[in-house]
Amino acid sequence: MNLSGMPQADLQSVNVIIEASGYYPALSTAHFIEHYAVAQEYASKSELLVEKLRYAQAEINQELANAKLTNGKTLSAAQAMFYERAVYSKAKASLLVSKLGSTHRDSATAQSQAAIDNHEHWQKQSINAMRLLQSLSPNLSVELL
Repeated sequence: MNLSGMPQADLQSVNVIIEASGYYPALSTAHFIEHYAVAQEYASKSELLVEKLRYAQAEINQELANAKLTNGKTLSAAQAMFYERAVYSKAKASLLVSKLGSTHRDSATAQSQAAIDNHEHWQKQSINAMRLLQSLSPNLSVELL
């Protein structure tokens, strides 16, 4: 069993590889399910996971469009890890927001605050990974005087 409650054998049956442009690493729905605790209700929906991952990938790629990470060389292992974390975290945040609309109205209020907190956590994880990928400090902040 993995964190989503799926047996490991089932994980490979729903695995879809999302190819990147060749510069960035490919993404895997099985890796996403296993390492980011994707809820069982979403883990069996390959199309939904692929959609969320592709959207997150497009957002991250657009943010990185003007960044000169390696001057045309392939990404280092650390950069690939930061890229994957940025994409998977953004997709996880998106799934958490999707879950808010599918819960029962009675428990929606109680769950919404927890889900928003989780959404913010995964958004921060994605932003931190992006900063690390661009060789910026993840603790960088601005204060208005």
